Amino acid sequence: MSEEIAISLKNISKCYKRYARPVDRLKEILLPGKSHAQEFWALRDINLEISKGETLGIIGQNGSGKSTLLQIIAGTLTPTTGEVWVNGRVSALLELGSGFNPEFTGRQNVFFNGQILGLSRDEIQAKFDDIAAFAEIGDFIEHPVKTYSSGMVLRLAFAVVANTEPSILIVDEALAVGDAKFQARCMKRIRQLKDKGVTILFVSHDSGSVKMLCKSAILLNHGIMLEIGNPKEVVNHYIALLSSTQNEADFEENNLEETEILNNDNDFIKNKENNSVYRHGNKLAIIKSVQINDSEDKKTLKIETGKPFQISVLLEAKAELSDLIVGISIRNLMGLVIYGTNSQLLNLKLPSLENQQQLVVIFEVPCYLNKGVYTVTIGIHSEEGLSYDWIDELLVFEVNNSIFCEGLVDLQSKIKLDTRGYNVIVPRLEQNIING
Repeated sequence: MSEEIAISLKNISKCYKRYARPVDRLKEILLPGKSHAQEFWALRDINLEISKGETLGIIGQNGSGKSTLLQIIAGTLTPTTGEVWVNGRVSALLELGSGFNPEFTGRQNVFFNGQILGLSRDEIQAKFDDIAAFAEIGDFIEHPVKTYSSGMVLRLAFAVVANTEPSILIVDEALAVGDAKFQARCMKRIRQLKDKGVTILFVSHDSGSVKMLCKSAILLNHGIMLEIGNPKEVVNHYIALLSSTQNEADFEENNLEETEILNNDNDFIKNKENNSVYRHGNKLAIIKSVQINDSEDKKTLKIETGKPFQISVLLEAKAELSDLIVGISIRNLMGLVIYGTNSQLLNLKLPSLENQQQLVVIFEVPCYLNKGVYTVTIGIHSEEGLSYDWIDELLVFEVNNSIFCEGLVDLQSKIKLDTRGYNVIVPRLEQNIING
């Protein structure tokens, strides 16, 4: 097998036996040769090769075999027929807290799971602080996992998986239960692993994430691989499949549940040990705090489509400076820049500052963003391009749109009927609208 191949599946099938009554299972054991079970084939003849460094999206309706396929690749399930070949260390986040012992503390589970993933105790000890910082569960790391909320279990599980330097990362729909801020941090970490050449298998009902994150995608339906190819084309086929079967109950768009996003007053700016924040610059000027205000000038992290909001940046000079430029960048969870600008592009010359002098720069932004979760990156630099301070994806905020539309932005289209020159019948209501 080529060293450029990370995963190879040949004629993989998985069959489960279903018994109408428990006694039927006993009869089959005592009277071999006669089957009392109904066979259910979760997968049938899956052939797939995934190259190293590739990000593969796996989509399909509930019950299509996605999780079964991932468990076979991860080695937690054995296929009924076929051959599996995996080249590299696999880290998998398949089910919430799977592999955690509820009686063990968070710390003990980190070491237990790390050793299962092939790390030595010394390697886990070296990574433990990063794992704990990413999970952000505080003193609960020393308490039994059975006392955790589902969100805390997910935080710890993903922190272990994402910080053990996997060659292959498998992420099933588990991230859907996290809050918006944690989703943003997880997606950022997935993008970092992707940039490092980690092979990623990504299962999600969020078609937008699949199209932007993945290089290729496969569509499963009733255990059969219907299609493999360009994510956009596979997603379109998936949507068409859903429409033809009228099975809308199994299809979940990227609709986040109403979750409260807590504003920590930028405590993580002050926490230099927090590795989830990427910051650089020579610190001749520093970002002191950043906040978002709604159209009523109230501090918030929840915005409504169609209503303007403000991003306020408090900065402080650490030397005499006369060439300051402040910029913002708004991104979605995939890291795609939706909008970026700075004071120079907006034709605003910032005043010169003395050492220790502070300045508040306010960006007034109309909100055409569609419903979703977004991040704000802040940067301060000189007119020559010298970076003073830059904090990547500093704030996470949520946008709600009461009017459904597709895409990243809501262009707030209008619609009307034009009957001039056409022999058509227009309902009275629409005619009245046209006539004003």
